[in-house]
Amino acid sequence: MRSLFLFLIPAVVWPALLPETIGHWKRGEPAVAAAPDPKVWAEYGLRDAETSPYSDAGQTFFITAWRFDDATGAMAAFDDLVPADARKAALMGLSAETATDAFVAAGNYLLHFKGYKIHGDELSHVVATIAKYGYSPLPTLPNYLPLGARPYSERYITGPASLARFAPGIPPSTAAFHFNAEAVVAKYGATGKETTLVIFSYPSMEMARDRLPHFQQVPGAVVKRSGPIVALAMNAPGADDAERLLSKVKYAATVTLPEHVQNQSDNTGTLFLNIFILCLILVAMCVVAGIVVGGLRIMLRRSGPSGDGEPMISLHISDRR
Repeated sequence: MRSLFLFLIPAVVWPALLPETIGHWKRGEPAVAAAPDPKVWAEYGLRDAETSPYSDAGQTFFITAWRFDDATGAMAAFDDLVPADARKAALMGLSAETATDAFVAAGNYLLHFKGYKIHGDELSHVVATIAKYGYSPLPTLPNYLPLGARPYSERYITGPASLARFAPGIPPSTAAFHFNAEAVVAKYGATGKETTLVIFSYPSMEMARDRLPHFQQVPGAVVKRSGPIVALAMNAPGADDAERLLSKVKYAATVTLPEHVQNQSDNTGTLFLNIFILCLILVAMCVVAGIVVGGLRIMLRRSGPSGDGEPMISLHISDRR
């Protein structure tokens, strides 16, 4: 009895993330997947990971799924996982592919298809049936990276672990992650003469202005602040290269105004039609009320003992002269 209970524990504690079937592909025995960089991916918010084989007609490929707290973590892990020789793929979300594999960041999931180029309808089925799928907007910080970065050199920073991994020249105390700071890193230029661009984002301009003197003390960095973002060009081949790159980093404030949504009450024709319908309803209510009142009066007149109604009393006043 005890051995049977121990055998059932994994089925209760660890439910599968991936679907049992994808079209004609059948899932094999799932297993726990490892994170390529456990400390960094834990900082990204990694919660579950699974790898499963899928087979059909003697062919087999593997799907590895990593589930994060939100889409930001999945995007950051996608940047870290995709190899530099990958190319963009026409799939949902963030997607890339190599000669044999495909990588997709959709919602709070990062998916790696190894040995198979998955089709769009198959991917839609996976996303629709995957466990604990969630969607949230992606951060806008990567949009401030200037064009011309080396393909798939972008990396996202959310805390001290990813900072030490992708921008080790910047101390965590300088970044001040307790201000809810995040950063994006990209490389520009040819190998051996590359410039590392790091852009930090802060909740307010005052926080960015406060951190600016600290960033200016980072060795080998040329620093620029624009609104609530602070950009660092690190290890540039020359001062002019750093200045040219930083000049392309510009913060653009966006204001979202409430948009009036048209509805039926804004249509004049609909307004007059509703008034006409209301008038008909009132007329109908008046007619029904009149019929009811008239019917009650007739019933009262005929409710005497004989059923002939009340007798008429004649005073004969004309006979009294």
